[in-house]
Amino acid sequence: MHLSYRGIRYQSQATQLPASDNSQKGNYRGVAYEIHQVKNTTNQQCFQLKYRGVNYKSCIG
Repeated sequence: MHLSYRGIRYQSQATQLPASDNSQKGNYRGVAYEIHQVKNTTNQQCFQLKYRGVNYKSCIG
């Protein structure tokens, strides 16, 4: 997906988390719903970023 911030265009990097097979079912005020749990991931994405000329590292995960 192409995004824009202050006139600068960039491409988003969406990540999808794997869901586990065991889902829980619930009922709230007569409406049934399912809760899907996300598998525990150990991968950590780190990005080298720059803010006002200062380099720093930001990690997600």
